[in-house]
Amino acid sequence: MSRLVVLCVQRTALVLLLCCAGVVWASASATSSVVIRQSNITDIVNEDYYFYRVLELALNKTDAQWGAVQIKQLPYRPEDKRLRSALMQASVDVLWSPTSADFERQMLPVRISLLKELNNYRLLLIRKNEQPAFSAVRSIDDLRKLRGGMGAQWTDASIMEYNRLPLVKAVGYGKLFKMLAAKRFDYFSRGVYQIQSEVNFYPELELQIEQELMLSYPNEVYFFVNKNNIDLAKRLETGLKIAQRDGSFDQLFNSIPRYQWGMELLKKHQRRVITLQPLPIKPPAINKQ
Repeated sequence: MSRLVVLCVQRTALVLLLCCAGVVWASASATSSVVIRQSNITDIVNEDYYFYRVLELALNKTDAQWGAVQIKQLPYRPEDKRLRSALMQASVDVLWSPTSADFERQMLPVRISLLKELNNYRLLLIRKNEQPAFSAVRSIDDLRKLRGGMGAQWTDASIMEYNRLPLVKAVGYGKLFKMLAAKRFDYFSRGVYQIQSEVNFYPELELQIEQELMLSYPNEVYFFVNKNNIDLAKRLETGLKIAQRDGSFDQLFNSIPRYQWGMELLKKHQRRVITLQPLPIKPPAINKQ
């Protein structure tokens, strides 16, 4: 008997269905064809492309042990909090997201960094002709004189607030670029792997990549599954490790031009780095009798 496994993506319009032969991921039946309802998943410049492919890679590497799978995309997207809630309720089985202490208490992380070190470093997207204001920034105290923008439900927003950086929050990824252009805030912190394609995607907004600064804080991106879905976590971990050993993980990673750009930028290391403190790990709640 087959069961339906729902796979969703944080911060994107992508929701996936994974059809697995066997309830405990042990059957090895034939794979049905992959169904993609939104063509942007095949576009290498789309952020979803890489995460979908690395998920596909991990699953394909484990066909012999756990059985073949089918991935199907649906044309809707839950908001981030609803997505995590759905995963915890076992109606959603996999998502990928930057990690946090709260997420790792609520969900089961597959502790292999999908972006290597790229998501630990952030560049700033700013309005054109406003570089001088950022050239004057020499410390985190200087940065606190400016306002950042961030998605209201993103882990990065909590980190920036914990570091007492003024922040304007909004729900809606695309909205933030327009808010920056409209001077609702001064900068939009983006991953090194994201910013190059983003600045080119909105030419009419007259935005640019800030030239001198870089933010740094631990921010690994993991696959997450339900706490009780240990078999799926093992499958993904096993598949990713196989891909790392045989070189196919690096081959996929290096095929993404903006990732190559980001790694080259990190190697040059010519920017002033402002290190932010990660969120503290909260002790577990004590149930009072």
